[in-house]
Amino acid sequence: MKKILLLSLSICFQTAFSQVSMEKNKLVKDGVKYKFSKYEEVFQNNDAKSYFKKARTNKTVSEIFAYTGGFGLGFGLATLISGKENTIHANGTTYTKEAKKGGWGFLLSGVGLIGIGIPFALAADENAKKAIQTENGESTVFQPYFKLESAGNGLALSYNF
Repeated sequence: MKKILLLSLSICFQTAFSQVSMEKNKLVKDGVKYKFSKYEEVFQNNDAKSYFKKARTNKTVSEIFAYTGGFGLGFGLATLISGKENTIHANGTTYTKEAKKGGWGFLLSGVGLIGIGIPFALAADENAKKAIQTENGESTVFQPYFKLESAGNGLALSYNF
């Protein structure tokens, strides 16, 4: 009897003090899953709403760079694989024509665009976690992070805490 009473009491407290969490690409509150676009219904804290709004913006920018870069990477790779010469048979004659040049350009620009999208994706993840922590009332005092910075002639990766 005591176990059943304790279990029901803990379930009561769990529903009274519900937490926001994230599963894959859904927000979960009180056992109900919400899409990212419904974040205003999930979050009550204004700071959490602003963090999640930044996360959605960063996610959108990241996806634009990633999809564009993926297309460039695929198109450039397909151009390079297709060969250096194409043979065309027309009316019994053979013509040789060089394949489209610029495969390396598309390939490298695609890799570059994907590389540009990665920091935006990381920022989106960080802002979403901050929003959930702010909404749940967790402490956000000590948050070490990596930062990519410009250092004179090159880039530097710094660990900030």
